[in-house]
Amino acid sequence: MTQAEVSPWWRRRGVMPAAVTVWVLVIAGLGYYSYRTDAPTVRDHRPLDRAVPVAETAYGTVLAKLAEGPGDGGVRPVIVLESPRIEPGCRVTTARDGAELTRRATVHITPEDTAPLIERVAAAGALPAGYRSWLGRDAGGVTNSFRVDAGDFIGLRGIVEEPGVLRVSLETGCRPVDGPLPAVAEPAPDPMSAGRAEGVLAALGAQGSRQSAASVPCPAGGALTTTLVAGFPERAPALADVLTPRAGLVLTSGEKRFAYSDGAREGVAVEVADGGEIAVAATTSC
Repeated sequence: MTQAEVSPWWRRRGVMPAAVTVWVLVIAGLGYYSYRTDAPTVRDHRPLDRAVPVAETAYGTVLAKLAEGPGDGGVRPVIVLESPRIEPGCRVTTARDGAELTRRATVHITPEDTAPLIERVAAAGALPAGYRSWLGRDAGGVTNSFRVDAGDFIGLRGIVEEPGVLRVSLETGCRPVDGPLPAVAEPAPDPMSAGRAEGVLAALGAQGSRQSAASVPCPAGGALTTTLVAGFPERAPALADVLTPRAGLVLTSGEKRFAYSDGAREGVAVEVADGGEIAVAATTSC
């Protein structure tokens, strides 16, 4: 009797490939059934449409604390909000698409108050129970960043970009989307704030060619709002020379950036883009 004649049945030609194929189909079927019927994972518990309100609350809570300033006689900052962005195309799992919400803000503060402001936000008891925060320091031991875990996989981060300028971001991470992408309401530009911004822009030799607005709810009610007006000047202005005489309390001053506080809750920030466009943001804080 030959070797082929005494081989076990599972070694005979055609049996092994067929068995492997059946096994692959079984695994694939179980995986699809699990995907369609199993209880959601932790991240799946709150799809994006239900995570957005939670994220907005967390964002407003942290920014409201920043808006209070560093305390101990420190200056209150000017916070400039960017419009929220909902970005599709990420993957919750290998078989499921999702989307995420991101938000950005720029906090203008005097350079000497930057580290105390960050430390105050991350201090014990500064944020609601359930929030966790961490500080980051540069090579010289100076506080230059913070992180906040607001729960439900919602995170915020603040990083000092340059003295007096703190960039704050919020991310929800990739979330499942049940139906159309959720909308985040964007307010119409406030006429009074737009008028203030247009006045600054005119002083810099430009006319507003576009407007936008953004807001975030404050924990105690109301909203922190930013109205932005932008345009191109005939020639590049010297920001400090033009704006210092009309400014309240100057926070940051540079060739392409100028910010000043215009009262307890109001402020103006000016940025010049690389292409020469001047953006003037008028903000009302919590």
